Order: sequence, then C-alpha cells, then structure tokens
Amino acid sequence: MKDLSLLAKLLAEEDIHVVHRQQPTAMFDVLNRELSLPIWKDMSKNIQDLMTLHEVGHALWTPLEMMDKVKEQKISFSVVNVLEDVRIEKAVQLKYKGAVKIFNKGYQELIHSNFFETVGKKIENYNLIDRINLHYKHHTDVPFSNDEMVWVKKANETVTSDDVINLAKELIKFIEENKESQDKDTDTDDLEMVDMGQPSMSNDSGQDKNSEEESEEYGDNGNISDSKSEDEGSNPSAPAKSEDEDSEETDEETSSDGSEKSDEDSDGESETKDVTVESASKGGGDGDANIVATTDNASVKSTENMLDKDAGTYQYSNIPSVDLKKVIVPTKEILDIFKNHYFNEKKHDDKYWNKTLNELNKTKTDSKKAVSYMVKEFEMKKSADAYARSMTSKTGTLDMGKLHTYKYNDDLFAKVTTLPGAKNHGLVLFLDWSGSMAGNLVGTMNQLYNIIWFCNRVNIPFEVYGFSNVFNRKMGNKSGYAQNFKSGDLVLNVSLLNFFSSRMKTQEQNDMMHCLYMLASRWTYRDWRTDGYPYQEPSMLALGSTPLNDAIVCAMDLIPEFKKTAGVQKMHTVFLTDGASNSIHDKFYVTKSNGTALNGQIGIGYGTQIFTDVKSGNKVSSKEYKGYSCQTKMLLALLKKKMPDTNVVNFFVAGGGRKGTVNYNTIRDVVEYDMVQSYSEMQNLVKKCNKENVLIVPKGQGFDVTYILPGPNKFEMNTDLELEDGVTYNKGQLKRAFGKMSNGKTANRPLLNNFIKMVA
Repeated sequence: MKDLSLLAKLLAEEDIHVVHRQQPTAMFDVLNRELSLPIWKDMSKNIQDLMTLHEVGHALWTPLEMMDKVKEQKISFSVVNVLEDVRIEKAVQLKYKGAVKIFNKGYQELIHSNFFETVGKKIENYNLIDRINLHYKHHTDVPFSNDEMVWVKKANETVTSDDVINLAKELIKFIEENKESQDKDTDTDDLEMVDMGQPSMSNDSGQDKNSEEESEEYGDNGNISDSKSEDEGSNPSAPAKSEDEDSEETDEETSSDGSEKSDEDSDGESETKDVTVESASKGGGDGDANIVATTDNASVKSTENMLDKDAGTYQYSNIPSVDLKKVIVPTKEILDIFKNHYFNEKKHDDKYWNKTLNELNKTKTDSKKAVSYMVKEFEMKKSADAYARSMTSKTGTLDMGKLHTYKYNDDLFAKVTTLPGAKNHGLVLFLDWSGSMAGNLVGTMNQLYNIIWFCNRVNIPFEVYGFSNVFNRKMGNKSGYAQNFKSGDLVLNVSLLNFFSSRMKTQEQNDMMHCLYMLASRWTYRDWRTDGYPYQEPSMLALGSTPLNDAIVCAMDLIPEFKKTAGVQKMHTVFLTDGASNSIHDKFYVTKSNGTALNGQIGIGYGTQIFTDVKSGNKVSSKEYKGYSCQTKMLLALLKKKMPDTNVVNFFVAGGGRKGTVNYNTIRDVVEYDMVQSYSEMQNLVKKCNKENVLIVPKGQGFDVTYILPGPNKFEMNTDLELEDGVTYNKGQLKRAFGKMSNGKTANRPLLNNFIKMVA
C-alpha cells in the first residue's frame, strides 16, 4: 500500500501529521494536528485514493459533537451516515476537481467487487435511503419516483452537520409514512457498525461557516464557498458523466469506507480521546431504529475486510527544527568558564598548570614537522588532481617563438593550459564528550590539535563542537532542549560546546587547547608529586553520556548554516566518537488534564519507527535498516538526504587501555555480518586494524565511511630519525631509516592522515 500522506496534507491545506495505524477508522487529533488512517491491505490505486479522500473528508468536515447529537435524538446512525457521506464527499469534490474522477473510478471498482452486496439484487426494491446511498456512490440506473427525487436533491443541498441531522429525521419520517414502497425484498437487519467518519475540528478551509458550534469550539475559518449547496446537476458528488466516461458508473461510497469508523476505536483511545474525532461505530448502532441503510451496513463490513490486520505497528516522529542559538555554547562562554575555574585552582597550586602547559607546547613543537609534511602532501595531491583535470587549448594567436619552424611545423599558435578551480573545503567536527572517552582523551586531543593546526595552515574554515548532555543540566536549565515545543517532534537534550573555530584568534585557540588538555590529563597516569595534582574540571563541562543521535539532528540545521556562512563548496562533517549513541526515547505531545491542554512528552513507542524531516519532506523507516545502531543510521540517512554533497564520516576511537588495542567486539559492532561472513574474517580485520593503525569501513554504522582507530595512546612514540652514534650506514640503510621516520609521522597521526586523504 502506497503512502498517501502528501495527498492528505494537500487536502487539509495544513502541515498536519498523517500517520497509519492499526485501527478500524480514520481519526483526527485536534490538539496534536494528527490525522491517523487505517492500514489497509494491498488494493488498487483507484480504491486507495478514494478511501483516503473519503476519510480525510470525514476528518476535516464531520464535527465530533455530531455523534452526541445523533445519540441524544435517537436517530438511525446509518441514515445519518449516508447523508453525511454525501455532504463531505461533495465538499471534497467541490474543492478539488480532480477528486471527481477518483471517486468515479474507485466506486466503479467497488461496485463490481460487490462492496455494497448489491449483486443479484433489484435496486428498485431497496428503500429510499439505500437508493440515495447508491446514487451518490455513482451506481448506475438507480430509480426514483418524482416524490423521491425531492429527497435526492435535498441530500445534495446539505451544508452543515445540523442540516444532515434535520434532513435525516425528515427522511426517516417520510420513509415510515411510505413503507409500502420501501424494502420490498432486501435484508434490513440492524446496522452493527456505522461509519460516521471522524468529525474534524481542523480549521481547514472546507469547514462550513454556518456551523456556529464548530467555529466557536474549534476556531474554523469557515470557508463557506466550498460547502454551499449546489444544484444536483452540478454536484460533484453526483454521477459526473461529463468529467469522465467512467464517472457515470457509480460506486458505493467509501462512506462506508468510513465504515472503518467504529466505537471500538474510541474505547481504545487514551488521554487524547476527548480531543480525537473518530467514528461512532459499534456501540452506537441504530438500536431500535426501523429504518436502516443496508448498503451502508454492507460497506462497513467490506471496509473491515480491507484492513491489514497482520501489519505491524507504526510509530511516527518528526525531526525538530533546532534553535542553534539555544543549543550552541559559544567559544567565549566556554573560555570564560574554564579560565574562572582554572585560574582559581592555579592560585592554590600552579604545578599542574605549568606541567600541562609545557607538555602542550612540546606537542605543538613536535607536530610542526609532521603538519608541514602533511601540508606538502595535501598541496601535492591538490596540484596533481588539478593537473589531471587540466585542459590545453589554442589561443588563436601566433607563437612568435615557433614562427621560424613554419616549413616543418603546422602548429604555430600559442596555447594556454586551463586548470579547473579547486573546491573550497570546510570542516565541522563533532567530538564525543562522554565519560567513556576519558582514558583516550589526551591522545584524542593531540590528534584533534594536529587537524586544527593543519586547517590553519591551509586555510580550511572549521568548527569543532563537543556534544554533551551535561552542560544545560549543570547550568540549572531544567528544560535543556535544543528546540521549542512542537507536537510530534523528537525530544532533543544536547548542547554543542563550540571548543574551536577558524574564527578564533591564535591566543584564544592556545588558551582553549591548554584548558582542554588540563581537563583531559586528569584521567591519565602521571606522578602527581612532580607533575602536580590534577584540577577538577568545571561541572558544566564535565563528561556525560553520548547524545550522538541528538547531535546528528542538530547537524541537519547547523551544517547548511555553516556552509552558507563560510561560503564553502565542499563540506566535510566528522563525528569523532568511541561508541554507540544514546537512543532518543521521547517526542513532544499534547495531552489533556481536567479539560486543559498540557504540553508534555510520550515515548516514541515500539514497532516500525518512521522519522520525517518536515522541512524537506524526507522520510525514513526502520524497516530499511537493520543491525547495530538502527536509529543512528536512520538519522544519518536523513542528514545525507538533506545534504547530499556533504561527506559524513566517523573517526571511531575504538582501542582501549594503555596499549590502545582494538578488540573483536568493537570491530563486530561496526563491521556487520552482512559485510563479513565469518568469525575468522572478522579476526583478520582486528589484526589489520591494530597493525596498520586504522581500519576503513565503507558505510560503517550508516556513515559514508568509518575509520576505526586504535587508542591514541598507541601513537605517543618517537618519530625522530633513529641512527646510532659511531655506526657507518650505507645508502640503503639510510634510505630505510628516513622512510621509517616519514611513515611514522603519518602513521602515528591517523586522524590527520586520513582527514587529508579525505579532503585532498
């Protein structure tokens, strides 16, 4: 069954949430602006389109209080249902002319499939309400007497739900007074289930202006132009032969389709029951009514058979629009927090401050040669790529230097070589600010600093954010949300700590590097008697858990903004992590308490998860993804759909302990068994990663590529040229020694090395 969410949204003229659920009827949740449709079995396009249009019509134009009025006045539900179907279908077809053809074709198929159980029966023997139902369902050759045609026309002239109720009472009275001409040989069992569709309190433009109850309670804009009565001949709900040849055939109304509406549903509704428009259905049958619409009864049963009761549960959530000012903690604010905290610590003991500063300066000095080497490699690769794509063309001007060769050379024109413009690169790096990073944090910082120094040298605009779920909580911000409340949106609780930026001054970068190095060194082994006792980190900037998924959602707004502001052509988005993300468990939802609407949260539920990026219209389902980190893969897919030209990679610091060794379980989580089939193959990958200091996994965990790295502590080794004093080396030995030193400069900096390969 295809997804008709877009069709329903267009019809509603509102960005309502359209979902499919295991339910017998369509429903409209007024507070959360959510239209839920039943999950039907595979059916033809014509019938599915008809069913959707019909149910949306009920959701938007049948008010909730209509059910109560029908019950209070003890009117036959089936009669009211038929007349209400005529009204709402007319509204749909008046507003959307293309719907006329859809209703015609859909009803033709339904009638041929005996949807109304009319096959083999004489239409003239049905009572008046049944014949009115079949007539407006585009059944052909439905007979009416002159007196009955008056009622056929009146059915077409109803404008409001009150008009329908009043007409139903008058029509029942007429039928009772003319019983001799009604129900000659048809089954008139009482209706067990009746589709009243769902009354809708949508402020859709199709709502009738004359219904004061609806407009006052639900704030309808009351566009009467779509619902004012028309002559029968121009009624889109009547057989519209002029629109389509098929239109003359009438099909039973999906009104029944509305049949899906059943009281079972209302019984199953939870806290939002009182704001959900749904079917009167079971429990609200015709009771002791003598006049019932048997065709409506038949259509209800047929609609029930169309439901796909074997389909799983679908859970819908929307990607929120992130307030970047609310989620990003500016560099200046972070520096102020660090300085105020560490300066105060320094007053009591400056040994740790001085020792870590010396270590950082040594790291920077030791990295200069390696970074310079990487810059050279980067420029060479860029030049080689540009040369490979260069074009040589003639200028049309004589080359005076070749003129003397005119007797044996035909090519005397000057030439010009055109080099294609190199793309301007930009980098946004998201750093996992979680407790599990503690043991690898010093080495990770050193690798990160190398990337920053490299980007400074080659003028690549960059931003570095640590994603944390601690900052807001420690700052006393109880909400801590990255977005404003909007029903249906995933609840994000993350802060992006803007540690570094290409916009920072050199001194600001140096200060931030030292502060972060002091924080990172707190968890490394050292002799505190000589190196100083480590300072406690500021509580707001402490390590927390791993809101990676929240950060990916934030990236959907942040990356386009950065690309636009920095004016870059080629974006690189890097997530530097050491493990799986926390799951996003909740979404915002409106509930009711004591009749008052309250903003709250509910779990996203179990079953098939469907995430929708409302801005772009992109949608992903968990059915498309399997294995480890399904939610992460779904969110990355939406990020890639929104930014298809962005390179989204993961540098996964997988090694642990002082040796930084990568183990089997870590590789298994990233390299799934549909990529590697056997245990021995997986073990070979573990050995390869630990030997070569990197394992490159295309599409690992949903990224374009995942670089699995051993723990950074493994890279803290000497890369100077190792030659012993007093020993004579031949040419080959010197070559190998220099080669080993050069390789060490890159191999011991896998983050920087692979980043350069990525952007060059």
